[in-house]
Amino acid sequence: MKPIYATYIIMLACNICIAQQGTTKCPPEGSSNSSTIRYANSLKNRDITKGNVDATITLDSLLKGGPDDTARFSPDKYVTITGWVVEAQDIGPESCNCFSNDSTQWGIEVYIATSLDAWKDSVIVVEITPKFRAITHITSDGLFEEKIKISGYLMYNPEARKFALNACKKCHTTDRKTAWEIAPVTELFVFPKADKRTGSSKKVTVR
Repeated sequence: MKPIYATYIIMLACNICIAQQGTTKCPPEGSSNSSTIRYANSLKNRDITKGNVDATITLDSLLKGGPDDTARFSPDKYVTITGWVVEAQDIGPESCNCFSNDSTQWGIEVYIATSLDAWKDSVIVVEITPKFRAITHITSDGLFEEKIKISGYLMYNPEARKFALNACKKCHTTDRKTAWEIAPVTELFVFPKADKRTGSSKKVTVR
């Protein structure tokens, strides 16, 4: 009986720990031992509020620069860019969401390029954060190969340096031009299908 009783106690303790973990709110800085990553997380987890667009920063200007563009922009800049979604994926558990297994706390990583056949030197990453995803119900599949216009705040992602052409010194795998990203996204518009190739200014909101 003792082994069974001991097993029951262990299982009860585990359930209590899991329940407590599920109710613990992840702070804006997330969970990381690195102060640099905690700062980046706090930027990514900013509230979804509109800012004043800096018209001097465009998709083309974001894709220029190098080999190290770490200090080229500022995280207080609010920008608007238009491009094509060449890839979109759920990010899953990461330090900014305290490695949560709750899919509602996951962001969507969106790769925006100058065209659908663009190479990685013409790609930048933007992130649909959980706060924005909750009010728009966007899915990664729903954005793939769409022409979109997004607005949001710039942030430098230190964890993306090893994947960025502008930052890495000996790249084995790269998938973007720069480690600068737009996160959080605060506005997103999808161009109607019929207007994609013509570049018409007519657009629809995903809200």
